[in-house]
Formats: sequence, structure tokens, C-alpha cells
Amino acid sequence: MNGNGRGGGRLPGLEALRFVAAACVLLLHTRAVYGGTPVFARGYLGVDFFLMLSGFLMARVQEPRLDSGMEQWGFLWKRYKRLWPMMTAGTLLGMPMQWVRSRGAGDFVEVVALNLMLLPTLDQPFVFPVNIPAWTIFYELFANACHVLGLRHLRRWWLPVAIALLAPAEAWIALHWQGLDVGARPATFAAGAVRVIFAYMIGMGLSRWWRAGPVLPVPAIPAILAMPVVLVLGWALGLGGAWFDLAFVVLVAPVMIAGAVRLERFDQIAGWLGRLSFPLFALQMPVLEGLRHLGFHGWFGGTCALGVGVAGLFLSETWGKRRKGKTA
Repeated sequence: MNGNGRGGGRLPGLEALRFVAAACVLLLHTRAVYGGTPVFARGYLGVDFFLMLSGFLMARVQEPRLDSGMEQWGFLWKRYKRLWPMMTAGTLLGMPMQWVRSRGAGDFVEVVALNLMLLPTLDQPFVFPVNIPAWTIFYELFANACHVLGLRHLRRWWLPVAIALLAPAEAWIALHWQGLDVGARPATFAAGAVRVIFAYMIGMGLSRWWRAGPVLPVPAIPAILAMPVVLVLGWALGLGGAWFDLAFVVLVAPVMIAGAVRLERFDQIAGWLGRLSFPLFALQMPVLEGLRHLGFHGWFGGTCALGVGVAGLFLSETWGKRRKGKTA
């Protein structure tokens, strides 16, 4: 989910948004594991934002390369290899708790093996029980494959038509489950595909329609802070449910992107936060669950999850530099 800005550099506003969304998901998961006031109970909307941003950056950065002849399957394989190590680290962290929950050694080995390959299990409470958020990475890779092999050929009005045709299914899912918190469990796994592709295609559309820049004059800093502000206000005012979630995806998330792309400062800190967002997202849930099992408090668990994310970023970047040094 990295993109290039003007002059080939990163877009610092989008990097900052990635971290904000990951932090909202962390607050959601901390409350889900430890209990407490549900201020960020709809933090799962960070997933919809992540997928919209993925579609935006794929259309912005990778579509021109694919159109210029970049090999499709090679690109998809590189995407898988890029995401796999951090997700594997999350699976390894989650193995002790999965052993506690498993129905025996055979069940444990089967579930862990599938989750290590980023494949779902449909006979467990969650499709990725070892590291629950991994379902979103599975579907991001699925959306990337759909994009490379088919969606990128939807030009002119075909993409808006596809979004419009999918919109009733998205609305039905939100109304049926009273929100868009679907995809993590076997019963809602198929609905998660619609949720993911809908947000992803909107991101694609925004990238194409805003080639010359967003048409919405949204200030950068308010756009970056919009998600936590909207979630807190929604909780304080008693708002929620299907229409709140749909409004976030269709209105709030595009406005966030429109404002964030205008940010031209804070490149270094925004870049660091953006790189932190993936290990934070990938490693947080096993840490939270493990520490709760050991009897620790929620704030301690959340702080440790953030620290493990920072450690994951440091180790991955150190390993990456060593590999580049060996191949140089």
C-alpha cells in the first residue's frame, strides 16, 4: 500500500492516514479483548479505509507499470512475498493462544499450517483464528489479483457502473448485519469479499478521477484526523449501525484521501508512521490476546502491542537493509 507522490516520493498525508487507521483498529481490538467503553467500537472501518487506499495507490502507481508490460503473475507473487513475513510473525505470536484453544494436536497443526500460508479455515470461530486480522490481508491480495487480472481493464464509465452495481449488495450486507463488521468469521466471510472489493474499487475510481488532483478542497490536517474524530463523535452522539458505516465508506473515507494528498510536509515522520502501520496491524491481536490470558490490563496490552509493532518495523527494515547489502 505504498504509493509515489510528485517527483517519485511518498505521499506523506496518505502515510499518516495509514497509521491513524491502524491505531483506530488497535483501539478497537484492545476494547474487544479487554472490554471497556466502546468509543472505538467501529474502528473496524479502518479496514474499509485500508482497502480503499490500497485501490487508490494500486491504480495510481501500479496500473501504469502493468499497462507498460510489467508481468502480472510476477507482480502478484512479489506482493504475496512482501506481506508474508510480517503475517508469519503474527501467526507465530498467535500460536501459543491457538494451542490453548485448539481441539487437539491435529487441529492445531491444520489451522496453523493454513494460516501460515494466508489461507482461511472455515470450521473455526474465525477464518484466521491464529491471527484474526489476517483475513483482511487475504482479501487485499484477492483484491490486488482482481485488479491486475481484470478490474484495471474497466475504463471510462465501466468502473463507476461496476461500483453502482455492487452498491446494493454492500447496502444489504450493512443492513443485514447492522454494520460492515463482516469478513472475520466463517458466517460473514463471503460478505467480506463484497465489503473489500466495494471499498477497493472506490479507491481505484478516486485515483483515476483525480489524476490532476482532488476536486474537493479539503485541508490536510483535518482530513488526517477525521477518522478518530468521526468515530468519537459517533459514539458520543449515539450514532452507528448500517447507515453510519456506509456513510463512512462512501463519504468520509474519500474526503480523508482528498485532504491527505495535499500534505507536503512532515515527510520523514509521516513515512515512519506509514511504515509502522503494517507491523502494528499485523502483530497487535496475538499480543493483546496473549497478555490478557496472562492477566494483564488493557492499557498495558495496548502499549505492548504498539511496542511490538515498532520492534517488528525495526527488525524488518534491518533485515531488508542486510539483504540489499548482500545483493549490492
